[in-house]
Amino acid sequence: MDDSRECALPPPDEARTRIEQIADAALRRFARYGFKRSSMDDVAREAGLAKATIYLHFKGKDDVFRAMIARFSAQVAARCEAVMAQPLPFPDKLSALMLAHFGAGYAAFGDGEHLLELKSVMASIALPEAQAFEHIFCSQATTLLARAAAAGEISLGALKAEQIVETMAQAAIGAKMGPQPSLETYQARLRQIAALAAQAVARR
Repeated sequence: MDDSRECALPPPDEARTRIEQIADAALRRFARYGFKRSSMDDVAREAGLAKATIYLHFKGKDDVFRAMIARFSAQVAARCEAVMAQPLPFPDKLSALMLAHFGAGYAAFGDGEHLLELKSVMASIALPEAQAFEHIFCSQATTLLARAAAAGEISLGALKAEQIVETMAQAAIGAKMGPQPSLETYQARLRQIAALAAQAVARR
């Protein structure tokens, strides 16, 4: 691969595509081998690019990691928005929203041996990006509950939408505890959490 040919700054659209390509490659690499065991050379090879091209867009591996989280968050946000646009009954939409957010995150990171390391790295160098990711579900689910209540689909009673959503998010985290569940088992647990929440606010 000719590094000198790739070192010129690309046009904005091409640069955006390259950044996304690198972020996607980083996700695959870090999920398989972890952060510490992955170098910029490794990310470049995974992306099919010269290392010099990576450095056109990123100062180092920390920057790549943050871009990876931001890119993945954007993809999950798009999935959640697609769920919100579907004409589904409230219980089905709530379940689909949990799968689109927590299920996608677990599919990307959760069933690998490097999850704890990646969570530690996230907390140390990408906390704002990680918080933005968590906010996606909280924001969309709160909106879903508020709309369903306004439409008469559900009855919140003395409960607040934000409290329900926070409890669901905590339950989704708790559903990973113990022996590491398979993706299918975790998805089933997410559906159960959503069903319980939907039952709690069902109109009597």
